Amino acid sequence: MKWPALLTSFCLALALTFPASAQPNILVIVADDLGYADIGAHGGKEVPTPHLDALAASGIRCTSGYVTAPYCSPSRAGFLTGKSQTRFGHEFNPHVGDEAKLGLPLDQRTIANVLHDSGYATSLIGKWHQGFDAAHHPQSRGFDEFFGFLVGGHNYLLHKDAEPEFGSAHSHDMIYRGRELQKLDGYTTDLFTDEALSFMGRNTKQPWFLYLAYNAVHTPLEVAEKLKSRIPASVTDENRRGYLSLLLGLDDSIGRLTAELKANHPDTLVFFFSDNGGSGRKPFFAYNTGINTPLRGDKGQTLEGGIRVPFFISWPGKLQAGKTYDHPVSTLDILPTSCAASGAKPPAGLEGTDLLPHLKGEKTEPPHDMLAWRFGPQKAIRRGQWKLVDVRDMETKTQSGWQLYDLTTDIGETHNLASTKPDLVADLTAAWNEWNSRNIPPQWHGSPNEDPTAPPKPAAKAKAKARTPANK
Repeated sequence: MKWPALLTSFCLALALTFPASAQPNILVIVADDLGYADIGAHGGKEVPTPHLDALAASGIRCTSGYVTAPYCSPSRAGFLTGKSQTRFGHEFNPHVGDEAKLGLPLDQRTIANVLHDSGYATSLIGKWHQGFDAAHHPQSRGFDEFFGFLVGGHNYLLHKDAEPEFGSAHSHDMIYRGRELQKLDGYTTDLFTDEALSFMGRNTKQPWFLYLAYNAVHTPLEVAEKLKSRIPASVTDENRRGYLSLLLGLDDSIGRLTAELKANHPDTLVFFFSDNGGSGRKPFFAYNTGINTPLRGDKGQTLEGGIRVPFFISWPGKLQAGKTYDHPVSTLDILPTSCAASGAKPPAGLEGTDLLPHLKGEKTEPPHDMLAWRFGPQKAIRRGQWKLVDVRDMETKTQSGWQLYDLTTDIGETHNLASTKPDLVADLTAAWNEWNSRNIPPQWHGSPNEDPTAPPKPAAKAKAKARTPANK
């Protein structure tokens, strides 16, 4: 073989061995019902959160980071598909209706489907809450591996000798590996972190995508023995003590994860967000004492406190550390951003955008002209500095009607400007109506807290029978 031909063959072999654009690992960490103001990066001081704060500082903290719904399951459906979940009827938690139809519709592709097809090992660890039957199972939706629970909430203190239970929207001692029920002792936050570290360690020959969905800091507010001494004695409310213990456990786990990434997986694109705001209203389902100050409202509301969440993006060497980004971003953006980073082909119909050129300063315009929400009778739209919202009072069951706020000067939504700017209200209302015209009716009802048209729930006992381990 002559030298030119030999050189060409050598270069070809080298290119195949070392691709020009290696695919990064992608890690999405989701906290559950985390209060906006409870972490140090947002001013929280009741307990230290050094590892969450360090994760925020390692990349870009999005100060106007939004989820697509103020409730668990629809918020996750928006992130998983890169589409507003109201486009395909996933408006409420999938608790009431025909179980074969409850959950992320089967015609929707997930981020796991997309990355799996692009050569990624894929795993979900923790909370699913996107359906319960075999067709809706995570391993039927693009995930190679699953370790976690299927419903909306789960106990933390596991006992392998306990009888598995399902009641209402929560399960107890019903952690699955794949489709098989496990008998486990331990603390779920730690177990999910152990499993995440194992998944990373077992996948060093190909890029991996991990969706790590902690149940912390969702109810039940169970306190692990090892965390009791770290809860300030000045905190005497037992619910708040339980919440803070869950936050401490979550922060510890973030520290373990980031140490592993730094040591062995430096080329990892990391997203962190909460699925909705903290649940600080009492009485309210899943009340956990979360604090959303200075935001107004809580989980279940389209006020800022329900949909604006802690939102960090870190990618060492690719995104500048220690920055904040103030334009509104959405969990809709995670899928297209991951596609851009990995070279995966984006699925049709995405409503999010690739954030990388915006975060790098290559594009200076906002990623979104507007963001909009519908959650039963509640509505909202944000365009630039302006937020138009029609919110439901969860105690009186009354609607506020359209209210207008300037978020640059009134992040707490306390000064309603609707009466002084009727033309702007009309303009934003028309924009919301146009956006809403492309939504479809909800495919199932939510709980009465979510949807005033919801029928009474079936008895918990009957639902439990449909979701016993034998039917998985």
